[in-house]
Amino acid sequence: NIVQTMTSYLSDGGWALRPGDEVLDLCSSWTSHIDVKAKEKLGLKRVSGLGMNTEELKANTVLTDWVVKDLNTKEVKLPYDDSSFDVVLCQLSIDYLTHPLEVMQEVGRVLRPGGRVVILFSNRLFLSKAVGLWTGADDVDHAYLVGSYLHYSKGGFENIKAQDLSTRKGKGKDR
Repeated sequence: NIVQTMTSYLSDGGWALRPGDEVLDLCSSWTSHIDVKAKEKLGLKRVSGLGMNTEELKANTVLTDWVVKDLNTKEVKLPYDDSSFDVVLCQLSIDYLTHPLEVMQEVGRVLRPGGRVVILFSNRLFLSKAVGLWTGADDVDHAYLVGSYLHYSKGGFENIKAQDLSTRKGKGKDR
């Protein structure tokens, strides 16, 4: 299932998370795709959550600290110092950001040099909450859109790549 696939992708100690990393879980909620055992095994120094719901953030056992902030306001400045994190994760929420360029510019600010951004999305969404650009697009369009957010945000991102974690093969559009 896709939840297990995303959790394995983040938690296997590969490209996404490395030993000793400090992680920002952007648009965090009651759960994380970072496995608790992997957090311990990798010795993650910090997993900070930023989300919109106090009770959900309190329930997330992976987080070491958290902040409540709505990124869909005109003030998208992240409440962290420059170069605070090795990795910024945005799991299943990029499709709800109304100011994605500004948010990604802030992500670039809080990342340490050589830091990594991991944005996970699926073809499922809350149609009433997703931004218009997202709702009429397919998975390939979504990958281009996220890449565009990173490229045009002036966040200093390089080597932007997309990886298909889906288990379906040959069922999507060829491009």
